[in-house]
Amino acid sequence: MSRLLYQSDKLKHVQATYEDLKAHGIQDSDLHVIAKKQGKVLRRGLNTANFWYKTNVLNGSFKGFIAGTVLGLLVATILYNMQALDGLYSTFGFVATTILLSGFGTWLGGLLGLESKNYKLRKYYSLVEEGKYLLLLDVKKEDLEAIVRSIHQHHPQLRLLSDEIDTVIPFDFMQTSH
Repeated sequence: MSRLLYQSDKLKHVQATYEDLKAHGIQDSDLHVIAKKQGKVLRRGLNTANFWYKTNVLNGSFKGFIAGTVLGLLVATILYNMQALDGLYSTFGFVATTILLSGFGTWLGGLLGLESKNYKLRKYYSLVEEGKYLLLLDVKKEDLEAIVRSIHQHHPQLRLLSDEIDTVIPFDFMQTSH
């Protein structure tokens, strides 16, 4: 999948493009609008980008998992080699320590990621603050050129900002907000 990012000054242009894309088989779960006032977008029946898209929660969780696992392995190795708990620290303790610190790292990374804007979209948030609208569009790689050409031809008021936005959303239920 590729993700396209378009910008528009007016919500009516985003809505027209959104409806046109849906009429041509693009699903709601592949269309996401980012706006300063999300309620306005939702009232028009458009799918807004939820916090999975707008924050670093998934990226932070993944990085936290990696850091927690490395730290867990390090601590478990030290405790195992020190013969902690008078030799009672065995394989179970090693695995439990690693799992505990991996889970803690995942939780902490996700929590910190939830507090920060998506690093792939961060440079475009100034446009949202100015009152512009961003349309994220997930398309199959084989359809990419045709969709870009179609939007350029039928909706010239939208400006392509990027075709290199990668935000991995692992489950379908995370993709829609309405």
